[in-house]
Amino acid sequence: MFRARLRGLASAWTSTATLAGVVGTLALATLAGCAPPKHELPAGVLVVAQEQLSSWVRNFNPLTPAAASRWPTLAGVYEPMFVFNSIKSEQVPWLAVKYEWLDGNRTLRVTTRDSVLWSDGKPFSAKDVEFTFRLTKRFPGLDRRGVWGFLSGVTARDARTVDFTFQRVFIPGFDEIAAQQIVPEHVWKDVKDPVAFANEHPVATGPFTEVNVFRDQIYELGRNPHYWQKGKPAITALRFPAYPSNDRANLALVFDEIEWAGNFIPAIERVFVKRDPAHHSYWFPLTAGVVYLYANTTRAPFDDVRVRKALSMAIDRRSWWTSAAFRYSHPADATGMSDAYDAWRDPVRWPRAPG
Repeated sequence: MFRARLRGLASAWTSTATLAGVVGTLALATLAGCAPPKHELPAGVLVVAQEQLSSWVRNFNPLTPAAASRWPTLAGVYEPMFVFNSIKSEQVPWLAVKYEWLDGNRTLRVTTRDSVLWSDGKPFSAKDVEFTFRLTKRFPGLDRRGVWGFLSGVTARDARTVDFTFQRVFIPGFDEIAAQQIVPEHVWKDVKDPVAFANEHPVATGPFTEVNVFRDQIYELGRNPHYWQKGKPAITALRFPAYPSNDRANLALVFDEIEWAGNFIPAIERVFVKRDPAHHSYWFPLTAGVVYLYANTTRAPFDDVRVRKALSMAIDRRSWWTSAAFRYSHPADATGMSDAYDAWRDPVRWPRAPG
């Protein structure tokens, strides 16, 4: 969920992930009778709240497990070969333009995009892809996607072609390979400990690579001077204030301290949109994961399917959907499929739950 107040800067975002967020709690009592003046925001700079931290640590390493929650290192600084469009359920060419399966689906051949430059002006090539994957093999702590559980080798055949050899036929492995952020060999080959490497001055291919400001409470990323998508990004910088909690970030959003956020906001129409309908808006696709209740089926009584079925039937999904989820989603059903998988749903046997 984000708020849009971009002053004519629509379509400015060009990173590898949308800012579709999830929705949270807001201490409404602090808002009662309080109407501070709107904050004047700098032109061309998008002020974002996506992570809730009391202070920032300068680390732009896209390969460590901690990077999984570090936005926008994975969604604006570094880029993968393909971006998965969760709305259309399709892979979008990014640093690569096409792929094909060979040798009975035991080899994946990827063709990288031509004329891409790293932010320091040096050319990107398939050699960088090979280097990145081999680095995650040398340092297993960097293999957060587990690709070396099914790969046996990665070889750049030339400047634009790289082959991934599989230990066995495993088509789902493509998704993990496609989403891996790529790092530049000419920078990282001299890093002695890439696991501990803070990468304070990132060299990358994404739209925002220049660290304009970095302090404990705020940092700002400027445009990549060599970005491969001509004319993008339309905005000049991303600015990130530090907020220690979702509540504080929500207050900043409602009172126009920030412009784009992924916070959980209850009663969003009343709390957020109604305050300034001309400028406050939101969007979130129902493509996130389903909330599951896992039972240890190796232990009694959960090894009895009748017990598990009884527990499932006892859960009032509609009540949870109404009170806790503010009707932002749909009540779950036995398929466990979100809207992103509706094309796979048998509408006769498993019609969408009302709501």
